Amino acid sequence: MAKLRIAFSGIGAVGGYYGGMVAARYQGTIKADIFFIARGENLKAIREKGLQMQLGIRTIHTAPALATDNPAEIGPVDYLFCCTKSYDLEENIQQLKPVIGPKTVIIPLLNGLDIEERIHNILPGQEVWKGCVYIGSRLTEPGVVEKFSLKERIFFGNKDANKDKQTELLKLLMYARLNAFNPADIDLRIWKKFFMISTAATATSFFNQPIDEVLAQHIDLFIALGTELKSVAEAMGVSLPDDIVYTSIETQKMMPAGSTTSMHSDFLAGKKTELETLTGYVIRQAEKLGVDVPTYRFMYNGLSFYPYPKNQ
Repeated sequence: MAKLRIAFSGIGAVGGYYGGMVAARYQGTIKADIFFIARGENLKAIREKGLQMQLGIRTIHTAPALATDNPAEIGPVDYLFCCTKSYDLEENIQQLKPVIGPKTVIIPLLNGLDIEERIHNILPGQEVWKGCVYIGSRLTEPGVVEKFSLKERIFFGNKDANKDKQTELLKLLMYARLNAFNPADIDLRIWKKFFMISTAATATSFFNQPIDEVLAQHIDLFIALGTELKSVAEAMGVSLPDDIVYTSIETQKMMPAGSTTSMHSDFLAGKKTELETLTGYVIRQAEKLGVDVPTYRFMYNGLSFYPYPKNQ
């Protein structure tokens, strides 16, 4: 049986952890070859010292079969995990074409509800499965990933895709000691993740505050965001739990004091942000469906047209 070929594009907080765990498990085995697509100082560090993962009191060192910024050096793979930010998706997919063959399955682990559609716009007919993760991790320095959450979960799947192939990948991920799931309701799982991050990212970025301060000082507007997003979901035919607005708030309350979202962090650092993916998308869908989302629109306009951060 031929070795599986699996590539991870974007070796940061998410791709570094999941790619690193899979590489550590299958390094030197006959089961799979793992490839990292990275760039800059991160790539240089991985090439020189491998990837280091700090998991509480445990540290794991691993190395892929190849780490490169040139996908042509890898060639077509069986599975491609895309772990970049959503604003880089189109450019990233174009660059990744050398590793995407007719039988390649693309699994994006990006924030957003329209990721599959955007990939198909570039690669019509390509097999794309949906995916999302729940994890607290960060790239602390080039070549070093720290997982700071106690738990992690990865969900993937496609209700129309070959089930045996999905089971194959599920077993591979679970054998790498990952909490992997291949649920029948993957679309609902993606929506629940989006619900949590869209509301939190929009509010933390708009108020320029960590999530605990937003909930303490602006709970009414946070509830308004959730209520509006649930209305958009219903207009799209998505049935979310009746209490999702409040269960989402309770989940956010469990975050350590001072925690914020990646979109807020990107705003503070003056980087590109996922504003269009996490906030603008809601407004565009609402307009198509005739749903009023005044709180989303107000915060989106503020984040789009005013200097940031607003308290400097």
